[in-house]
Amino acid sequence: MVVDFRLRGPKRREEKTIKKALSAYDSLDFLENNVILIRDGELKEVFGLARELDEFLQRFPGLNLRHAGIKLGEVGRRFRFSIEGTFFLAKKESKRVYLSEKGEMLFLYGRDVFASSVIGITEDTGENDIVMVCNENGDILGIGKSRFDWHRMMEMKEKDPDRVVVENLLDRGEYLRKEKLYNAY
Repeated sequence: MVVDFRLRGPKRREEKTIKKALSAYDSLDFLENNVILIRDGELKEVFGLARELDEFLQRFPGLNLRHAGIKLGEVGRRFRFSIEGTFFLAKKESKRVYLSEKGEMLFLYGRDVFASSVIGITEDTGENDIVMVCNENGDILGIGKSRFDWHRMMEMKEKDPDRVVVENLLDRGEYLRKEKLYNAY
């Protein structure tokens, strides 16, 4: 089987899935100034590039582009953010966990989040939710999966501070460790 790695526009179902994810994070306005392109392969990688750049590239129809813009994530049955995609697409201040300085360091080394490291959490965070893990300044450090809802997480700070409350799925430290450089979740 030969796989065509050229970039293409999203199919109707892919576009619907991507728009649903953008809407959930209050980021549909991203599409006003940017174009979404898909690269088929083992994973369907989603790239975003400025509309002006897309218009420029359209002048050269013979180009066989394999990459352009920034990898925003991957699309399948659902859209999975890449670490860079979170910076452009996750504007909504929901489903976020904020860490102390020590917790930030541990998370960037690939560790899960302990209750003692949590300094804040949005109240819409439920058990098994995908969350944006942030430092105390609100910068997104990575993506995690909550093991408890926000209320139980805050209770655990006192009752069981050594309990893992957020599983590390993807973090910025991966760039340094070179484990999953371009993966998404």
